Amino acid sequence: MSRWKSVIVVAAGLGSFLLVKLLAGGFGAVGGTYLVDQFAAGPSAAEIISELRGQGYRMYDVMEQQLPEDYAALTQEIAAIVARRPTAAQARDQALQATAAIRKKHAKSMHQAPDESLHAALTSQLDLMQLVAARETAASCARFIISGPAALVEPDKQYLRAFDANAVDVFGAIGAARENPQPIEAVTDADWEEVGNALIAQGGTSDDLQSLTALDPKDENLCRATIRFFRAVLAVEGPAGRRVRADIAYGLAAN
Repeated sequence: MSRWKSVIVVAAGLGSFLLVKLLAGGFGAVGGTYLVDQFAAGPSAAEIISELRGQGYRMYDVMEQQLPEDYAALTQEIAAIVARRPTAAQARDQALQATAAIRKKHAKSMHQAPDESLHAALTSQLDLMQLVAARETAASCARFIISGPAALVEPDKQYLRAFDANAVDVFGAIGAARENPQPIEAVTDADWEEVGNALIAQGGTSDDLQSLTALDPKDENLCRATIRFFRAVLAVEGPAGRRVRADIAYGLAAN
């Protein structure tokens, strides 16, 4: 059932959006009291991360613990972005690129992560999608599935908390794989068959399958189908479940 391999949802979390909001909009964008009125007079990298930590965001703590070299490189890149005094659009693009580079660099680690870490990363991704489904229209949620946070007009602190929680779990899985690698075999068609059976058990329909394979941002059933798909992936037990979860987690980190 190789068609299941196309059902890799664009990652919306991983913390990059949190950083983008700070660089492009200032501390006020994440609920802080210090607002950057002009980007040219913006904060330093240390001030940005300190403010995030003070508000309870944990992504950078996990990165510093699990990936100290990459954390140091990211803080230097943040400082360089600030120093270039970019426009908001430039800041957004540069921050996304800097964070995405770290995520992609370690994406292969998902194939060596313990299943409990993979389960956690996919569960928080599911939590994020369910939050969007509960707060947005079906059409907006479908766009979110395809495009990530760009589909949300003005994500508030509740969304940012969810992005941060997912980032914590993803970088935690990367760290767990580095600390105690547990290589896993490639996912098989039989594994995807188990996902298909689990999807049916979750109430999945032929319309859901069509939505998942087409991945049409105009499909108002896509959000519901994707949530059912993630629930199915999390429900598959044993080695098959771990192989599928590793494949999905890799896709999320690499794209």
